[in-house]
Amino acid sequence: MARWYGQSGAELLTDARVARVEPGSVVLADGRVLPAGAVVVGIGARPATGWLARSGIALGPDGSVTADSLLRSSLPDVYAVGDCASFPSARYGERLLVHHWDNALQGPRTVAAAIVATDGDGPPPRPYDPVPYFWSEQFGRFVQYAGHHAGADTLLWRGDPADAAWSVCWLRGEVLVAVVAVGRPRDLAQGRRLIEAGARLDPRRAADPSVPLRAAKV
Repeated sequence: MARWYGQSGAELLTDARVARVEPGSVVLADGRVLPAGAVVVGIGARPATGWLARSGIALGPDGSVTADSLLRSSLPDVYAVGDCASFPSARYGERLLVHHWDNALQGPRTVAAAIVATDGDGPPPRPYDPVPYFWSEQFGRFVQYAGHHAGADTLLWRGDPADAAWSVCWLRGEVLVAVVAVGRPRDLAQGRRLIEAGARLDPRRAADPSVPLRAAKV
């Protein structure tokens, strides 16, 4: 993806720390001075949960409400959903904090089921463990990502990244844990379902872009 910037006339600098911003320029830590008529700063996101500090609701080191598998907070009858809440993922074996509207869309279903079950009016709710998802449009390309690849040990290319359409799969063992798709929405849709199912893939077939991902399942 880094090549896309150069193709569009933009220079992408990585591992470059900013020392300071001056009128008309940005000064990097290595002494380079970049002319700048405007500066846009993206600092990421952090949960705005400071107002909960003395509420008795447990917060994690990242500031998130540390919800359980049903999105319950540490206080009875208090739930948390969306990107203020982290949750334990059995699928990935770690606590996740997902900053995307898809997470906020799915969480309320689990909370509603948990409340109804508490009242004795519904079946036991399923633990909240969605496959994280986001998408982006970059330089006219549609990019989609599903999963969480931090614990993956194998990366498989599906197609040539110099082409208009390609995708990448990450496996942990033989289990698909994440997929990114550029111009290949079918790979994303099938990959997301395979991740949800904890499916094992044949790496050789999964690396063949002519083979549907679902056909690489073993």
